[in-house]
Amino acid sequence: MLSLLLVPGCVERPSSPPTASRASVTLRVLVVNEPALAEAINRLRGEWAERSGGELIAQATTWKERAKKKQIDADLIVFPSRYLGELCVCDQLRPVRSGVLEDDDFNSADLFPLVRNELMKWGGQTMALPLGIDPTAIDPPASPPQATSLLTAAAPRAISNERLGVLFDTETMKPRITEPPFVDALTRGLVPLSAVIPVLGNNDRLIAVTASSHNAASAFKLLQWLAQADTSSQLARVGRGLLPPRRSLISSADWYDVSLSANDRSARGTALDAALSGQQCLLIPRIPGIDDYLAALEDAVKAAVVDKTSPATTLQTAADRWEKITDSHGRDAQRRAYLKHLGISDK
Repeated sequence: MLSLLLVPGCVERPSSPPTASRASVTLRVLVVNEPALAEAINRLRGEWAERSGGELIAQATTWKERAKKKQIDADLIVFPSRYLGELCVCDQLRPVRSGVLEDDDFNSADLFPLVRNELMKWGGQTMALPLGIDPTAIDPPASPPQATSLLTAAAPRAISNERLGVLFDTETMKPRITEPPFVDALTRGLVPLSAVIPVLGNNDRLIAVTASSHNAASAFKLLQWLAQADTSSQLARVGRGLLPPRRSLISSADWYDVSLSANDRSARGTALDAALSGQQCLLIPRIPGIDDYLAALEDAVKAAVVDKTSPATTLQTAADRWEKITDSHGRDAQRRAYLKHLGISDK
């Protein structure tokens, strides 16, 4: 409604009650496994209200609690990247709209190629946006030994252009972790080879719009805003010391811990750029039950490194557990999920 101008000589008319220029929408963000991050997002309420005229409420939960519910009681969800497949299998996420990806403020070209082309996608569609990369992508933990340490050590020899699946056979879902690249990596004590291939898809921080949201248009605007460079930098220091998913932030003082010098930031940025600008990575299988698969592999790694059990024996034990996990979720269903994780059409 146009406001009335008071002009000398004119009769003043009674003022009309003000009308809201924008509808106020309250958007709910569910944060999985990171309560401190939920608090940090809530601190952005004022900035989002000024920008959009709407409200923002973030709440924390655990993956165990979230998995009990068939629907997500929120408009957006922030979650570890290994759960992307399970969320998609249950039809709980909306594909990211092309308008978000093409937005100049979001600047998708600034994302590292492996993040843009691999980490964000499932089933050939972009399903989530990145808020941070797990530091194990460039610096796998040496102690205590972990499953990702084994995958990093084995990746250069395990990845082959001649076959599709690295950890499972794509036809039978038979585990491949008993094959020579994994046995050799465990035998040499998880020492990485000179050619390092990053391991992604485990504990990277992703955000997506839920299928249950009744405010999808507003939710995608919030998604884009939280994932753009300047906003995501405000959340970077919360939690696990994540790495930036963008080239423009590889050595940003706003992103890293204040204790890191400019030289340290530059070194990490150089390593990150080299790792995530390549053509290859090993993606943790984004399929249902991934925590159980990783737990079995981690037990195998610890048995070999700490208890000095034969690498071949302990990996066979893990493979047997993997077979049982696959069967418990349904082998055909797991195969379909694994193919979508790889971006392969199941014909």
